[in-house]
Amino acid sequence: MASQDIPRQPLTLTDEDLNLTFSATYTESVKPFRVSVKQAFVDQTRLKASLTRFIDTEFQPPNNQPEFTDGPPTHAAKTIATHWANVYNWRAVEDDINNRLTQFTTIVRTPDTAYTEPIPLHFVHHRSPRPNAIPLLFVHGWPGSFLEVADIIRLLTHPPDDSAPAFHVVAPSIPGYGFSPSPRAPGFGYRQAGAAFNNLMQDHLGYSRYVAQGGDAGDFIIRYAAVDFPDAVVSLHSNFWVVPPTDEDRTKLKEGKSTLEEADIIRRLDGFSGQHWAYGHLHQTRPLRLAHAMTDSPVGLAMWIYDVLVPCVEEENVARIWTPDRVITWTMMHWIPGPYAAFSLYKHGAADGAISISGIENLPYVKQPVAISQFPHDIWYRTPLDWAKRNGNVKRSIVHEKGGHFPALEIPEVLARDIWQFFGNAKESGTEVFK
Repeated sequence: MASQDIPRQPLTLTDEDLNLTFSATYTESVKPFRVSVKQAFVDQTRLKASLTRFIDTEFQPPNNQPEFTDGPPTHAAKTIATHWANVYNWRAVEDDINNRLTQFTTIVRTPDTAYTEPIPLHFVHHRSPRPNAIPLLFVHGWPGSFLEVADIIRLLTHPPDDSAPAFHVVAPSIPGYGFSPSPRAPGFGYRQAGAAFNNLMQDHLGYSRYVAQGGDAGDFIIRYAAVDFPDAVVSLHSNFWVVPPTDEDRTKLKEGKSTLEEADIIRRLDGFSGQHWAYGHLHQTRPLRLAHAMTDSPVGLAMWIYDVLVPCVEEENVARIWTPDRVITWTMMHWIPGPYAAFSLYKHGAADGAISISGIENLPYVKQPVAISQFPHDIWYRTPLDWAKRNGNVKRSIVHEKGGHFPALEIPEVLARDIWQFFGNAKESGTEVFK
């Protein structure tokens, strides 16, 4: 028998094969999954948190400079370290995740890309009882995780009244986040993630057509999925539809010919690139340089993440949203797999042109219908509609007065309403194909 005629054996990968810190088995079929982090790793993490060395030369207010001028303040690091070492209960968090979210694992592939390695994948899948429910791919970003879907998923699968559409929700963990193991070879970026998730939706879950929602990196991923798989992706909803200014836009600003909206978004994006995008520089240029330190210090990783989290929600919601428990749990979604893959996703995403040292770049044009939701505590707030249409077939833009970068967490009812309204308009969104 010729070698090419020998049937390929089904692949199975275990936590031992992949040197994981949690128990898991990945096969080419879909298997139920429950989070179970190994006790030795939990104990080691608590010990590391207790041994954190703190900075004692910080220029503290009120006599010097405001908090967060140089980064997260030392008192925040001390609060997290103390809570992690003495109070935080990972097993209670684990139980909560397992009780609230129905999870699975599988192995997917990306035959339509140059990335040839098998991809072990973790995902949440909640089906709606509605017979006419629409399959929805929900994709998180950095420094989030699949946990972003937790507070919105029931609103989407069980909407409060029959006038709103219902969804079968699939929320995968990007490889290298949470319980999707890190890619085993270089070259896995946003485009490859889009192909992996399309393979999950079509070949593993049987959703030949679906809609998608994404924010942050999730937006990049669903855009690539829409462009590369136009027969599968019907329409998109995004809460991170960043469109950078063109040279002509900047010339208009210099000449005083910009609208107030155009001038504001240019200054907002430039402010982000100049003052806050330093983490993106490192992620896409020297991710391993950073990962060596962050892989050994849970509190260091927490502060790297916390510095991004705080300005991304309403100031009045910071204490409610970013409790020590939640900051630690969100950090755990990067600490458990190790942060290198999530960092290097930026590098491989930059290779496709989605991002650069300067910030967010123009992504491929999306021909399918798109709706965007804009929230004030995000870098692209009040992007003009004509700008938004440069990158896709944008049908509507909803500009909100409250909320930030993580609306599914901070204001899930608001984001759910935007999703219902767009995908519920079958003609506008193209969802008549599901009727």
